[in-house]
Amino acid sequence: MKLKQALLHNTGWKMIAMLFTFLNNILIVRILGAGASANFFYALTVFILLSTILKFGLENGIIYFLSKKNTNIGAITMLLFIVLLIQSILTVILLKLFIKEVAEFTLLWAILFVTGNIMLCYVNAFYQVKKMYISLNVISAAIIFLQCTSLLYLYYSPSNFLVAYKIAGNNIDAMMLISSVAIFIQVLILMAFFFSRNKKDFSNMNFDLLVAKKIFSYSVINFVITVLFYLVMRADIYFVEKFCNKIDLSNYLQAAKIGQMLLVFPGLLAGVIFPYTIEAPKALAHKVAFLCRMLTFLYLFVYVVFLLFGRFVFIWLLGTDFNLMYEIFAISFFGVYCLSISLLFISYFEGINKLTIILCSLGATFTIIVFLNFLLVSKYGYKAAAVVFSGANLIGLIILFMKFLRITDITITDVLILKKDDVRKIRI
Repeated sequence: MKLKQALLHNTGWKMIAMLFTFLNNILIVRILGAGASANFFYALTVFILLSTILKFGLENGIIYFLSKKNTNIGAITMLLFIVLLIQSILTVILLKLFIKEVAEFTLLWAILFVTGNIMLCYVNAFYQVKKMYISLNVISAAIIFLQCTSLLYLYYSPSNFLVAYKIAGNNIDAMMLISSVAIFIQVLILMAFFFSRNKKDFSNMNFDLLVAKKIFSYSVINFVITVLFYLVMRADIYFVEKFCNKIDLSNYLQAAKIGQMLLVFPGLLAGVIFPYTIEAPKALAHKVAFLCRMLTFLYLFVYVVFLLFGRFVFIWLLGTDFNLMYEIFAISFFGVYCLSISLLFISYFEGINKLTIILCSLGATFTIIVFLNFLLVSKYGYKAAAVVFSGANLIGLIILFMKFLRITDITITDVLILKKDDVRKIRI
């Protein structure tokens, strides 16, 4: 599949899935209310962080070596079976120890959520290597739609039958059950479909120690990058949770969730850029610059629309308790934009195995966020957290931007300013 086709298919279907995810978030807030939904989404943040740590960046190692060389998929599958067994045991141990510190969830649903997220990342890696973007995204969008339908049913039901029949302990536990089961069903369907279309690749299931060493050596650094990126997106939430009240936290979490949803689109572009950069890095540099120009124009348009209608839309969708979201999002939007452009550069540098510059950028961003939030949030509240988020991500972007200009023939104007033939390139 050509790059443009991959970008279109991956982006189009994922945008549909993102719409259903947004509806899911609204329904969860409506079902739980502002205070309980803050606890639920904070717990999800912790569980996703746990899955990010446990998967150790292996998904990018898989993509890198399967795209670069004709490495046997069967051998990597055997490696993942062993790794998943270890990760599942660690998940059970860690959740048993710390789940009560996060929220009152049934242990089984939390285990399914964490292990399901890990497995989903590995399965997605196989689909990306094979450029199977259509089937991957159609299946994912369908499962998220079914999850949305389940939440809609619960919202309009006079009572939560999952709690009434003691399947879930409370409403928060019920939301975790639905989320966990949806992820696990998605994984099982994706695995079955991939195997049915690529049976020959699994003819040799012998474990290859040399392949394992190569993947782990690449994944170690990529793992640090993944954790740093996750912390850059969510470290400010810790300080808001620590120093602000529940209403402030709930508003900040929902603004952060919308910011994360805006990152889905550049994340989709970056996910396609990564495997294609491995194959042809020089050709991809100009395509990355083109995508940066288009994202800059798109984000400018989104911000103008938000300034005009955001205040009313947020309150209409989520209720009057979320009247602080407009101010928070207005301040942090620039940070979301910087992080979006950084995603494209990060994907390019990963494809050419220039991981050190990514570590420098994310390390600087994370350090600034932690240091300034520690100093300012206790005194100035959630506004300080939003300002720091935008400023820190600007610094991180500048570090990546300067390196990109240094190793390519791209200029500053190539990245930031629209050209006359950009619209024509989109149509072709």
